[in-house]
Amino acid sequence: MDFPPPHYVLFEPLNDKETFKAWKEYQQKYPDLEYEDVDASQLFSVETFAPWFDTWISKVPQKHARIRILLIWHSEFLTFACQQMLRRQLEQRSFKNRVWFHIEDPTSLQQAILSRCITKKMPVFIHQPKYKQIE
Repeated sequence: MDFPPPHYVLFEPLNDKETFKAWKEYQQKYPDLEYEDVDASQLFSVETFAPWFDTWISKVPQKHARIRILLIWHSEFLTFACQQMLRRQLEQRSFKNRVWFHIEDPTSLQQAILSRCITKKMPVFIHQPKYKQIE
């Protein structure tokens, strides 16, 4: 991922391990930015997410941070009204704020949001289970 960061859609089917790894690597590579993440499976409706997001986007970045990045985990849980609010906010108030969307289902985000973001397909995490022999 190059700097300065755009809005991203991080598509990782059936998992979030590679996105988490890339998120931590990006934080280490650019420590002068301000980072925050939120899980959309917990804050997903416009009644809960909109006030939280409005507070987040209105905060002034810390003195050392030029840009603030928010990663929304499991963005497919965001309701239609919540996505509409995000689309409007990305149009109007994202000068020093960037939003990254982690999704497992690419059809879950509105086209209006997808058109404002760069979509990146994350590597697929393949886990080979190891079975223990019961004796």
